[in-house]
This record gives sequence, C-alpha cells and structure tokens, in this order.
Amino acid sequence: MTSFASVGIVSRPFQQPRDRSQFIALSALLVVLALQFPLVLSRAINWDEFWHYSLTVMAAQGLLDQPLQTFFTRAFMWVPDLPGNAVDHVVLIRMFMLGCELVTLACITAIATRFSDRTTGLLSALTYVAAGYVLQHGTSFRFDPQATALLMTSLWVLVCRPADPRWLVLAGVLGGFAGLITIKAVLYAPAFAGVFWLRWNESGRDRAYLKSVATMVAAAGLTFAIAYSIHAHSVVEASGRGAKDIVGASAEKMFSLTSHPYWRHNLKGAIFAPATTLLALAVPFALLRRDRPAAERIALAGLWFPLTTLGFYHNTAPYYHVFMLAPVAASASAIIPLVTRRYGTLFLAVCLVAGAAMTFAREQSGTLNKQRQLVAAANQIFGAPVGYFDSCAMLGQFPKANGFMTPWGTERYLRGELPSLEQIQHERVVPLVVNDDKMFADALETDGKVADFLSADLVMLRQTYRHFWGPYWIAGFDVTNSNQPATITVRVPGPYTVGAGGNVTVDGTPYNGGQILELARGKHTVLATGGSTTLTWGRALRKPVQPAPAEPYFTSF
Repeated sequence: MTSFASVGIVSRPFQQPRDRSQFIALSALLVVLALQFPLVLSRAINWDEFWHYSLTVMAAQGLLDQPLQTFFTRAFMWVPDLPGNAVDHVVLIRMFMLGCELVTLACITAIATRFSDRTTGLLSALTYVAAGYVLQHGTSFRFDPQATALLMTSLWVLVCRPADPRWLVLAGVLGGFAGLITIKAVLYAPAFAGVFWLRWNESGRDRAYLKSVATMVAAAGLTFAIAYSIHAHSVVEASGRGAKDIVGASAEKMFSLTSHPYWRHNLKGAIFAPATTLLALAVPFALLRRDRPAAERIALAGLWFPLTTLGFYHNTAPYYHVFMLAPVAASASAIIPLVTRRYGTLFLAVCLVAGAAMTFAREQSGTLNKQRQLVAAANQIFGAPVGYFDSCAMLGQFPKANGFMTPWGTERYLRGELPSLEQIQHERVVPLVVNDDKMFADALETDGKVADFLSADLVMLRQTYRHFWGPYWIAGFDVTNSNQPATITVRVPGPYTVGAGGNVTVDGTPYNGGQILELARGKHTVLATGGSTTLTWGRALRKPVQPAPAEPYFTSF
C-alpha cells in the first residue's frame, strides 16, 4: 500500500478558523471615522461653535468678562491671528477636537477591554462614535470634546493603571482641568464612585488606597484653584463676582424634573442611532446577571448612570451626547459580549455602521459655504469690526453687544438678569443687527409682538435699523419727501451717509446725496428735498456685488 509520505503528501494538523472579530470591529470603527472626517471640514458651523469662537477672540484681545466656563479658550487664543475668517478658524479648531475624540475613543476601548476583551473594547468605542449626535458634534468647537477626553482619561487611569498614588495624582489633575472647563463635569461623579468602589475592593479594602484617593481629590482641587486663579487674573470683570454669577445661574438651570426643552432632539437621536440606543438601554439588564463580581457590576452601573441625566439635566441638546455617552459606551461592555455571542461580531458592527451611515446620508451640504460668504461679506462691508446684535455671535471677530440668545439666555434677558438692548445702546455703538434667528426675523420683518424681546427693545430695533444686504440690517432712516420736517431719534451715533441721488436737510443744514454727516445720540429734524432718500450709518458702505446666499444659514439638529 502506498503511503501519503511516499508520494510527497504530508498530513497537517487540523487548524481552527482564524478569529477575525477584532479585525471586523476595528475596520468598522475606521469606517465610521472615515464618514465623520468630511463632516469636520464641511459641516455647517453650529450656533454654539460661533459663540465659543467669539469667546476665544475676546480672550485673545483681553476682553473676556467671565472666568468660569471659558478656560477652554486658553488653547486657541493664537487662532484669531491666523489668515482667514471665523468660519476658517472654527474648522481648524475642529481638527484639535478630532484629536480629543480619538483620545476618548482610546479610553473607551481600554476601559471596556478591562471589563471584557479587546473586540468588545473596539465595539464599545464604535457604539460611541456611531451614535448620530456624536458623529455630527463629536468634533464641534465646544468644551464638551475637551472635557470628555480629560474625564475619560482620568477614568482610564483609575480603571486600568496601578492603584499607585502617582497615577491617582495624574487622574486628579485631569479631573481638575475638566471641572474648570465645564462645571457639568460633576455629572461623571457616579462613574468615578463606581470605579473607586471596584479598585478599593480589588485592593482588599486597603486603607492605603483610600489615602491615595484623598490625594487624588486634593490634586483635583489644587489644580482647579491654581488654574482658575491664573485664568481669572486676565479676565476683565472681577473674577469673584463673575464666578458667582455663572455658578448661580448654572445651578438654577442645571437640574429640572419638569422642564425638558430638548426631549424631541433626544428622541430623534435615539431613533437614528438604534443600535447604540438598544445597547445602552440593555446594560442594566445585563448587570442583573451574576456572571461577574458585584464590584464590577457596580462600577459598570456607575459608568452607565450618566445616561439617566437625560431625565433631569436641563441642557441635553444634541452636543451634550458627546459628553454623556462616553462612559455609557464603556459600560456597554456588559452587554456587547452577549450580543456577539448570539449574533456575531459582524452583525453588531454592521448595525452600528448602518446607523452612522444613515446619519451621514441625511447630512445637509452647502451651508458652510454660505456662512463663509456671509462672514466675508461683513468684513468687506465694514472693513473693520463693529458692534452688533444677533443670536449666537455669528461674526466671531466682531464685538457682539448682547448675550448668547439660547432659550436659557433669552429667559434670563426677559427676567432682567442680562442688560436690555436699549440699555446696551446707551453704553455702546451698535450699528449692525445680524438677522440670523427667527426672533430677529420676527422683530425686523413683522409688525406684531415678539415674545423673545422686551417691548422697548422691539420698538428700538424697528425704529433704528434698515435692511442693507442679506441678513445684515444697519442703523439708518428712510427720509420720505415732504414739505414738513420729520423728527428722528438717533440711537447709534456716528457717521451717516446720505443716499445717492437724494438731498436732505438735517437740523437746518443741507446735504447732497453721497455726503457724510455726523449725528449724535438724540433727536434730530430731517427734511428730504427733491425726493425721498435715506440716511445710513457708516462712511459710504458698499453692498457686496454678489447677491446674498439664500437661507437657511444653519444646519438644524
């Protein structure tokens, strides 16, 4: 009988099929990041991003007037001096925020791996970035990506590094900086408490670990105090009063069981990220299983707890999900192995990528270019920054005169906690209104009541500003032809240009079309001669040749 060996055939031992689960999970994560990257460069600037950029400009100019919630500006004070306008600068800063997101993803992977395996860790990171609101806002210029990266790195140190005082001091320093960037860092408290409980039990409930934790807390407090003192030293307003104003106002609105202004957005986010939503909601049920030590289940529950803030935290706008979902995604390591064991890694990865692709496919295009045109047009019209009213600080390099008109900001303004527009007009020269929100459109384009404005401010807006170009309304007057002089009230002092082709007499002095005159605050008599004309603030301001881009100027949530 001829043997296999005699004809050159050598038998080989049976080989198990290669486990490709890690490769699948990593590939899916890279696919979603590839979907996200174009959004970094082309997604419309959000109103919050414009506001954060305006704070950065103020910090660079030494005009910042609030010490808390503005520490994030320190990293970007060099950006306003670069070539380009506000839109270009925000897109550049988003690249830094992308780096913050990558740090967060690495921490989620490492923490979830600690509770399971590497494949689960990668899928947990995918659970985070595939969520629609994280895909859209994970790299937005807000303090959320920075604070999230710092807090998740601090948690990574506590979960994955040795329970050594030096490591815990590092965790405390990171936490201290995070708390200075945003006071909502306190919402991670259950996550830290759960991790402390886990590591203390793993150390045999050694008192030395409690001393290390105390050292960490001290390091966090000291970091916060020193960094705050340095930052507040450069703030215009007395830092103590500014801090009290921010803390008091934030505390008032931070928690609410009855007011949920963003519940529709939260529901929409859950619907358009079905796999992430189902995994997050299933975590508590997985923790009821007794297949892991109780201390681990408590730690995972602490990581999951920030999801419950959607029920009692006030500002749960879509960009909040960037902050809230990171520890929740790490807690998904409790449920992901059960899903992959039953349905396979490929099935779960495809479901998560499909949700991200659905969000990407719905993304609006072209709005960023409109914003770039509008900002460039403002620079062209005025030549130098001028004061303006608007909702969100759309002209970040111009000095915004009023506050940030979010629902909360508008509520504070109506209660008199923020100065009225009329009061601001008495103190500053504000020749421009940017009509970039429905509240301003209603005020300037209609004659009815507008609930978002005080009645005196509404009258002031309608009597003071004329439409100039696109969303820009400039202080000015229509002077109709009449035999009798009319009285105008000038609230914006400065140079005014007589409309071309018209003549006007102001306070008894005649001016020809195109001439420039100076008007002080107060009442003046005007008389059009030879036909109706206009008086427009500024020295012969020129409208851009190109027509203004059509609305909308923002991308909705």
